[in-house]
Amino acid sequence: MKTKPETRTARVWEFSVDSDWITTLGMLLLFFICGWLLLREIRDFIWGHLTVRAHFHKGFWSIWNKVFEVIAAVCWFMFALRFPKKSAKLGCTLMGIYLFGWVLLSCLQLSSSVQRIAATSASILWQIALGVLCVAIADWFRSVVQRGRPSDVRGGDV
Repeated sequence: MKTKPETRTARVWEFSVDSDWITTLGMLLLFFICGWLLLREIRDFIWGHLTVRAHFHKGFWSIWNKVFEVIAAVCWFMFALRFPKKSAKLGCTLMGIYLFGWVLLSCLQLSSSVQRIAATSASILWQIALGVLCVAIADWFRSVVQRGRPSDVRGGDV
């Protein structure tokens, strides 16, 4: 004769995060932004909507944009020196090369066919950099988020 238990048993997965919540939310936001940019760049590459940079003009906003791109490239190179994992170093280095390359290409007078080749190469480099950064962030999540064994919770309504 079998007896029914009086209470229902439910399985609940337990997660623990070995990081503060601001860093975790920031990395989650960065992961989604990199993933969205990667998907958009793949779509543009497939459909042939490649971005060709405008030539450098001696106006205030053009100079400001180029200075900002150089500062951003230097920051990506500094990030590459800061991170211990090789995938994060590679992703940051590729992002710095991508930005610095666009600054150089916008200052040079190139034919349209060379600009098309440069845009295709830059798109491929951008996709690789974003993919490597997504993998590095996923590895970080794998290292800080740990899943426990299912525990039995006793009670009627779970």
